[in-house]
Amino acid sequence: MEKIIFFVVVAVYVIAGIIVTRFVKSKDDFYVMGEKGSTVLIVGTLAATYLSAVTLLGLAGMIYNEGPVAHAGFGSYGAWLGTLFAVIYVGRKLKALDCQTLPDFFEKRFQNKWVTVIATSIMIIGLLGYGVVQLIGAGVILSEILNIPFPVLILLFTLALLIFSAMGGMYGVVITDTLMFFTMLTIAIVISPLIIGQAGLDQIKNLGEVIPGYYGVNGGADRPFGWVFSQFLMWILFFGCTPSLVSRVFPAKNDFVILKTAVVGVFFAPFMQLLVFIAAAAMMVLQPGIDPADRVFIVGMKDYTPPALAGIGLAGLMASIMSTASTLFVLTGFALAKDLFENVLHKDFDEKKSMFIGRGAQALVAVVVCIIAILQPSSIFWISIYAGSIFAVAWMPTIIGSLEWKRMSSKAATASMLAGIITFIVFGELKRYEIITFPVGFDNFYLAIIVSVLTLLIVGFIAKPTDYELGYYQKIKETRLSTVTIKRILAKHNGAAELKREYKQTLTVAVSFVVISVVLWGYFIVKLGI
Repeated sequence: MEKIIFFVVVAVYVIAGIIVTRFVKSKDDFYVMGEKGSTVLIVGTLAATYLSAVTLLGLAGMIYNEGPVAHAGFGSYGAWLGTLFAVIYVGRKLKALDCQTLPDFFEKRFQNKWVTVIATSIMIIGLLGYGVVQLIGAGVILSEILNIPFPVLILLFTLALLIFSAMGGMYGVVITDTLMFFTMLTIAIVISPLIIGQAGLDQIKNLGEVIPGYYGVNGGADRPFGWVFSQFLMWILFFGCTPSLVSRVFPAKNDFVILKTAVVGVFFAPFMQLLVFIAAAAMMVLQPGIDPADRVFIVGMKDYTPPALAGIGLAGLMASIMSTASTLFVLTGFALAKDLFENVLHKDFDEKKSMFIGRGAQALVAVVVCIIAILQPSSIFWISIYAGSIFAVAWMPTIIGSLEWKRMSSKAATASMLAGIITFIVFGELKRYEIITFPVGFDNFYLAIIVSVLTLLIVGFIAKPTDYELGYYQKIKETRLSTVTIKRILAKHNGAAELKREYKQTLTVAVSFVVISVVLWGYFIVKLGI
């Protein structure tokens, strides 16, 4: 029964993705969904992308083994803050500047080929790593259901994913993400409480007595606090600038949609995560010793829920992977086709040829990710940490500097990105081979952040920005998405009435979710005895 339901639900995702391709008529449709995204669609794609294999497999496994505070209390809280930063700050500013991808911003900001090439290359490397995580997660789930070799499963999953990500572009990703989001909700609000109920909250709370440090800041593995805090910092910086989240803003219809998405989407992300993480701890009560721990939720669904519900839950797990993986395929394909080929080489293609190149680039990315995933170089959690750190140390200082610092130049951007990523990789390898050691609580991530920021400041003060860079900085300061939205709405027939209605709806959504949050989080605080 669970297999039938699983495949029926997954088939619905793929069929929906194929149907959506009919609406892709232009480059704007392919890259930003023609900027037609409603609040429901943008909330759906944001939350679905946020909840990936890292959350439901990697982090759930770490919490199962080591406890929730070190990973959920610090890492996930950092990811939540980073998501808010990505939507409200980075995404809105870039959308106001008519950017369709993040490397688009670097191209517009500096008009420098090398800045665009370096930024895009870093993006491709980081997204490839995060994409590998999703495919490994898919293989883990499918291997639990089907008696098929892991490499074959990875290949089949990649082909299925390409059907709607390559053909539908951002249109296909947003629509299918929203469908998948509702399946993921089943895991959070139905399956997780079932598992928690069978374990019992008292028994879950007592894990701290059975496993020393389980509810401590350092976790059951007694990790150094410096490492724990670095997870908090890394997830803020990674999620604050990762293309997979920032790009969710670009298809939005207007600024009101983005503001409502920030309220609703950022509410659902931690709400769903909290229930999932408590359920992961509950599995330590119900069935300790699951190995590898990435399988904890799969085991929980198969052994502790009815078959029909297990099928939906496994499809929800697959949805979390498909939504993020399809986004990464699309964005990496965009980076190759639009940002490197069209922007850097200054090739001007017609609509049809541009979309053809974009789809071909996605197919190429899929092949590379598929090969790496089959090799399965490491666990889901650790690959995600490495990929996230690359964005955090190389991109975030440059993005903030580009948006906020008048002296920011192409030389400062190039030097900062290269210094950050080279420091992180080189010193990480030196540490891995025990050639050097760091003080307790300090590692190559902290060092790379410091080097990246200092390099940006030093080169920024030494190298004078060009007249173009100064002019574009002024444009950034003068351009606001809220102003653009108001002008567009007022230009319509009965625009004033529509504007008033949008303001009222946004305020109602904000107030409603503040009330819901106070009640909900208050309930959890009381029940969990925090």
